[in-house]
Amino acid sequence: MGANAAVLHDIRHGYGDVEVLHGIDLDLPAGQLVALLGPSGSGKTTLLAIAGGLLTPTAGVVQIKESPLYVNGKVNRKAASDTAYVLQASALIGFLTVMDNLLVRDITAGRRTTDADRERAEELLEAVDLKAKAHRYPGQLSGGERQRAAVAAALYTRAPVILADEPTAALDRERGRAVMSLLAAHAHERGAAVLVVTHDERALDLADRVVRIEDGKLN
Repeated sequence: MGANAAVLHDIRHGYGDVEVLHGIDLDLPAGQLVALLGPSGSGKTTLLAIAGGLLTPTAGVVQIKESPLYVNGKVNRKAASDTAYVLQASALIGFLTVMDNLLVRDITAGRRTTDADRERAEELLEAVDLKAKAHRYPGQLSGGERQRAAVAAALYTRAPVILADEPTAALDRERGRAVMSLLAAHAHERGAAVLVVTHDERALDLADRVVRIEDGKLN
């Protein structure tokens, strides 16, 4: 087990007078895939959003590589840049091709992409069976294809923390297992911490640890 790439301590979150997360503590070690399971409404997606800088917690501390993710109620962009997020709706940029959706973080950072970058992007697209559709746009893909493209885009970033919200929800058993295998390999080979929120118990044997949440508390 490696050092923790992310730490969530005493995380609380509420909407009005209703608290949905009740003092969550969760460590995400580098080099491990952690699966987070729970019924609808249990707080899984809320916790993932807090871990990724998308939702400020009511209370508690999130650290990414020992840097605070939230400072005075605002997102620390440097810490946030060490995370990559796979949303349920894929969140691909519609006017960019699939390939450019992988390269976009390089482009927006003003870094010139190299042949090696494009080769890595092609390898990831091949791993999710999308190499032949690299130059199509998200609107030309099925829901499952967009989901797989979003996973490839997150892995391309080489972020030390990967957060995936139901990455296999629109996939059949074979492709769902292939995506989970890819996420696990990324954790083990590149030393990333990968947190996967899922209802899908078919590939849990690929996770290094399974954590269950119910009513805003970890079991």
